[in-house]
Amino acid sequence: MKYDILILCACSLVLAACLLAAGCTSPKAVPPVTTVPTPVPSPATVTTPALSACGLTSCHGLDLACGTNAPQVCTMEYAPGDKCRQYAQCSSGSDGSCTLVTSPQFNSCKTCAQKCELRAGADNLAAASCEEQC
Repeated sequence: MKYDILILCACSLVLAACLLAAGCTSPKAVPPVTTVPTPVPSPATVTTPALSACGLTSCHGLDLACGTNAPQVCTMEYAPGDKCRQYAQCSSGSDGSCTLVTSPQFNSCKTCAQKCELRAGADNLAAASCEEQC
């Protein structure tokens, strides 16, 4: 019984120290919220969205084509030939054309990746490991 007051004081000090360390006792400034009215466009100012930029029309693999319907988001999965895509890009012409441009490394990478895919069969992990060496 004579140690009850000491234990209570010790627990109170530990609790106070924890609250101070956590920052729970200090007031946090909340930035003021300002609302800005959004103007409603008149029918004369409404425009249709422009076509998307020239880009690859597929996310994975060696089946490369360029167009204005490039995907906005791609999955993180692997497909054989994904490493070689770094050597290809799409180029927009002044006439609105969208063409595939590959660097010299693309063809050797593509050949290597296709060999890896044949050797690995259905094992995508083996194909990816092999393709890292391309």
